[in-house]
Amino acid sequence: MKKLYYAISKSRSPDTVSFFYAQDHKLRQKLLHQFYLLMSEPLPNEPTVKHFTIEKYSRLYELRTRNKIMVRIIFALQEDGSILFLTPFVKKHSRNTMQALDASLKLLKQTETGLCSVKEIPINQLMGGTA
Repeated sequence: MKKLYYAISKSRSPDTVSFFYAQDHKLRQKLLHQFYLLMSEPLPNEPTVKHFTIEKYSRLYELRTRNKIMVRIIFALQEDGSILFLTPFVKKHSRNTMQALDASLKLLKQTETGLCSVKEIPINQLMGGTA
């Protein structure tokens, strides 16, 4: 099974785990289900996961879910097969995605240069609903 990680930057918020806890219970359950789908092989197709084909963003993917709101989490696949969540957001306009993609590229570069930290997503903790 793949491991899931999330990037933590001092200059921006929220990180993926904080964003997760800010959602209602039903949406958190949907996100947990999708996290498990991501951990299995192969990577899910659309509509669950979208791969960006524009060259500038070709390293990035988008996890998609909705309840009453559309939630997206931009992520990247690591060389070891693990998944690094970068930018979670509530999609209200199409420009939200472009802003999140640009922020994700910056954050990805910061993780590669060591300017921001990366932690493993505590799946068991998320299932219990404790922060």
